[in-house]
Amino acid sequence: MRYVLLPGLLLLASCSAAPWVTGHTDSKCIREQMLTGANGNDHPFATAANICAAKVRKDNGGHDRPLDVRDDMTLQAMAENPDYNTTSLSFVPRNSKTRIPGGIRNINID
Repeated sequence: MRYVLLPGLLLLASCSAAPWVTGHTDSKCIREQMLTGANGNDHPFATAANICAAKVRKDNGGHDRPLDVRDDMTLQAMAENPDYNTTSLSFVPRNSKTRIPGGIRNINID
């Protein structure tokens, strides 16, 4: 039994960077920054998105990647609205055919 548990735990640990396993999606990062921010001070959408984009660049070897918030339709609408996305940060379009992060869940907060 112990010979099965250890490889299983190692396999799970190797998958922990995958957003569909850990739940660490771009929309989760933005929501966390909007709700708690730094030291409990909430951030507006544009600032929260820029903080998360910087984290993506750090994790992606310094390369830009558009944030993907299609799993949260409220954030997707904010990303598409220039009144909220004041820094014109790039996002994956709503009608993109790529895999939606976080699996099939769809979060709507009104």
